[in-house]
Amino acid sequence: MKNIGSYLALEGNIRVMAVQTLVSQLGLGMFFVVWQPYILSRGVSVMGLGVVQSVLNMSTAAGLIAWGALSDRHGRKPVILVSNACRVISLAALIVSGHFAFLIAFAFLMGFSALFMVGNPARNALITESVGSGRMGTAFSTLMFISQITNTVMASAGGYLAVTVGYSPILYASLIGDLIGLALQAVFIRETFFPNVAGVGELSLHDRLRGFFYPEPEIRRLYLILLILGFSYGTGYSLFYGILVDSYGFTELQLGLFTTGFNLAWGITSIPIGKISDRVGRKPMLLASLAMALVTVLGFLAFRSFEAFLFFQILSALDPALWIPAWMAMLAEKVPKERLSLVMGKIDSYSKLAGIPAPWIGGLLYSNFGFNAPLLVHLACLIVSAFILMSVETD
Repeated sequence: MKNIGSYLALEGNIRVMAVQTLVSQLGLGMFFVVWQPYILSRGVSVMGLGVVQSVLNMSTAAGLIAWGALSDRHGRKPVILVSNACRVISLAALIVSGHFAFLIAFAFLMGFSALFMVGNPARNALITESVGSGRMGTAFSTLMFISQITNTVMASAGGYLAVTVGYSPILYASLIGDLIGLALQAVFIRETFFPNVAGVGELSLHDRLRGFFYPEPEIRRLYLILLILGFSYGTGYSLFYGILVDSYGFTELQLGLFTTGFNLAWGITSIPIGKISDRVGRKPMLLASLAMALVTVLGFLAFRSFEAFLFFQILSALDPALWIPAWMAMLAEKVPKERLSLVMGKIDSYSKLAGIPAPWIGGLLYSNFGFNAPLLVHLACLIVSAFILMSVETD
């Protein structure tokens, strides 16, 4: 058992994060599926739901920068706990009232926690600092495996519970699971970064703002890559399921198979891919991720049957499985520890901000030029990103 734990990097903080991820996702895996239908069931219009989603998106970008900066100033653990507490409070706000003001409070706090389908920069930094450089990919992949497999199982359970007994058990399970996860982190997480804040107060306001928002010169190409990809994926895939229904009449069952196949493939391949990343290096894995993304979009462009779409959707799971552990490890290896969390937050926020107009542009392209148009923009952006990545120097 000890050998398995060592093989999967399930030691120390990573073991705690694994248990916390499992406990929290038992509820949140259901919640992710039903939160939008729940809000609509409270009498909110689709336009109102769009406002809630927009608030969530914008506060996510703000949270990524804020928690990254605070983590480098005050340490990883306190920021992880406070950001996780924001998620707990957001769930409570959703439970106590269906009033629109509480829904906005839910959206703001959930997004600002940077724990809603994104990686909190303090959490990511703590993971990289809890293992050696040669095991970072394995640590991220192990946690992704636990999250994806749990989400796959609980998504179906959430849909069943929503239909049979309503939304309340799902909301309370999410709140209780997240509270337990928060308590586990408060008790068992060990701090990995003890900042030296001497001299911080001597910086001018201009210099501090520049540090918060401007990309670091030594990794500008990495910022550019994520900026392009944020726009690219938003344009190509934000409305993909809706377009499949509109263009080809795919049913909810077929779309459910897409999601299940994608999540299972991502979860199953995460651990071996993480191990490979630690052996062959980061850049080859990132290029392999872009290659999988290119093959996927070419498949969607070339074929029209449900079976072909399902195959390429499952294949597309290799894209994030290859990308995420290698990307996090590359940042950790290129950025000084005292700025790591801020950079992780900033670079992710660039991606989120670039993705804000992308769904509208994708919809406009589809409406005027048909199914292929958003995917062709995505394809072009992937090719540009690949060329930029090839020019990035590796250590």
